Amino acid sequence: MEDIFDRTCCRIFDSSRTISKKDLTKIIKAGQAAPSAKNRQPYFFLGILNPECRKEITKAAIQGRKKQFSHLSEEDFKRVEKGDTGSNDISIENASAAILVFRNSEKGYTEAETESKNLNIKEEQGVATAAYSMMLQAHAMGIASGWICSPLYIKNELKKILPKYGVAFNDNWEPRLIIPLGYPTRKTQKPPRKPLEDICLFVE
Repeated sequence: MEDIFDRTCCRIFDSSRTISKKDLTKIIKAGQAAPSAKNRQPYFFLGILNPECRKEITKAAIQGRKKQFSHLSEEDFKRVEKGDTGSNDISIENASAAILVFRNSEKGYTEAETESKNLNIKEEQGVATAAYSMMLQAHAMGIASGWICSPLYIKNELKKILPKYGVAFNDNWEPRLIIPLGYPTRKTQKPPRKPLEDICLFVE
């Protein structure tokens, strides 16, 4: 419970400290342990320690965010592109590592044709649950993380970037988010939550 209430997203990391492949693997295993409908495990994780790869993804992510907010004026875009704790996308590059999270959509799955809408919801739930499990595990290890949605907009760019680093891109992969990971430079405060009575009812 302490980890759940204390964990919050971090955008600024200590560049002098690195994350080992062993620790990154432990975090990814926490994602694998998360529940999913019918135990489908509809995800694929790409652990990225290589700084050059993360730098290329950062550049693509910044352009992806511009796509996301293409309907806004330049002034409004500047206002929304950054969170309260710094630039979202640049944290991918500045982190010690990152986990790129895909939904692994198997087109031939028997439920895909008859239950397309509900199947989509169930699969997305599984991916999101796995991502949050990894963030909680990282926090328990003293490693900060963030939730960056820009990969939603850069599938084609990722198809070009990842093969440069030995990753054969699978067309079943649908990018959902990237989780930057690193050691925080300072303690970040969890943003306030709505009063529980505003979002919850009890049936007694």
